[in-house]
Amino acid sequence: MLAVCTALATSVVGYTPAAAFNPQRTVIADRSAAVTMGAPAIVAKKTVVVDEVKETLENTMLMFCVRSEGIPVNKMNEMRQKIPEGTTVRCVKNTLIKRAVEGDDRFPAQEAAHLFKKSNYWFFVPESDVRETVELWDKFISDTKMEDNAIVGGMFEGEVLDPKGIEAVTKLPTKQELMGTTAVLLKALPTKLARTLNEAGAVRLARSLKEAQGTKLARAVDAMKEKL
Repeated sequence: MLAVCTALATSVVGYTPAAAFNPQRTVIADRSAAVTMGAPAIVAKKTVVVDEVKETLENTMLMFCVRSEGIPVNKMNEMRQKIPEGTTVRCVKNTLIKRAVEGDDRFPAQEAAHLFKKSNYWFFVPESDVRETVELWDKFISDTKMEDNAIVGGMFEGEVLDPKGIEAVTKLPTKQELMGTTAVLLKALPTKLARTLNEAGAVRLARSLKEAQGTKLARAVDAMKEKL
């Protein structure tokens, strides 16, 4: 009996229990696994956004931003309804915008570091909608008195612009307007040319008549001299 008790005591002392179950560790491990599994999905989503912005940039002439903080969602939705159809407005992270414009000389992000601060609405504007888009946003700021959400600045044809520079861009004629003006000038050119040629011909004719009359008069005087 004593031998049995001694054996039992020895087995108990030498026993090493397995690690106790810790639910907190299990939760942490599960979360870590979830983050690891979710990372590729997040990267893929960001890549999609960058690709979409790049596609939008293909038809963009002017790109500018306004701070998104303080703009009510309903007000922004109203503005989206008014802004020209060709203009795209997106609230995109600054890091993704930088990735999208990388290598595009028209939009020098490195020189426009002051634009890539805080949260922004980015406006991607084609040539035909520059004037209308800027004027609409300026009017929105004037009506709502939300000066903090006025245009911060933008990029145009490789230049970084402040609000005044963007205002100046709106004054430039579009290609369509230039083509219209050129067409009017070309249409008027034949008429003006004909008028000029006609006027020149009339001058030459008058000069010729005058010279002819002078010749006749001189001939007549000479004839009278002979008779006398």
